[in-house]
Amino acid sequence: MAYIFRWLRKAKAAKMPKGEKPKSKIIKLAEGNRSNVGLHRIYDEPQGLGHPRMPPGLNELAEEMWLDTVSSLPDGVLTRADEAALEAYAVNWSVFRQAREKLDKTGLLVQSPQGPVRNPLLVVMNNAVKAMMSTGSELGLTPAGRARLAHPDKWDSDPITLLLGD
Repeated sequence: MAYIFRWLRKAKAAKMPKGEKPKSKIIKLAEGNRSNVGLHRIYDEPQGLGHPRMPPGLNELAEEMWLDTVSSLPDGVLTRADEAALEAYAVNWSVFRQAREKLDKTGLLVQSPQGPVRNPLLVVMNNAVKAMMSTGSELGLTPAGRARLAHPDKWDSDPITLLLGD
C-alpha cells in the first residue's frame, strides 16, 4: 500500500512544470543574447491559421466576453487554434458572473443543519477565476501575458516613457 502512495507522489511531482514558461522568439531577440546562446538555437514559432469562430451554444454573458476578448486583442494574435481556450475563458467568465450575482443575493454564509457555513458559490467562483486566469494568461489577457505578446518594434527606448506611459 505504501508503494502505491509513493508512486502517486512521484507521478504528481513528474507532472509539475519546471522553471519559467518558454518565451517567444520576439522576446528572446529583444532581450538580447545574455546567455551567449547562438541565434541558431532561437526557433521560429508555428503560426496558427484563420480567425477564431464563436462556438455555438454560448449564453449571453459568454458571447459578450468572447466578442470583447477577440476585439480587444491585436489582429493576428488569436487564430482558429485558440478557439478552445477562448471558449473556456468566456464560459468561466459567465460562470463567475452568475455565481457572483447569486452570491450577492444569498450572502457569504448560508444556513445548514449544523449552523451557518460558507456559501458553496464561493468555491464555484474560485474555480472559475483560476480557470480564467490560466486561460487568460495563455491568450495574453493579463499584464504578463500582454508583455509576452509585445512586439519590439513598438517598444520605446526611453525608460521614463515606459514607466509613465504616454
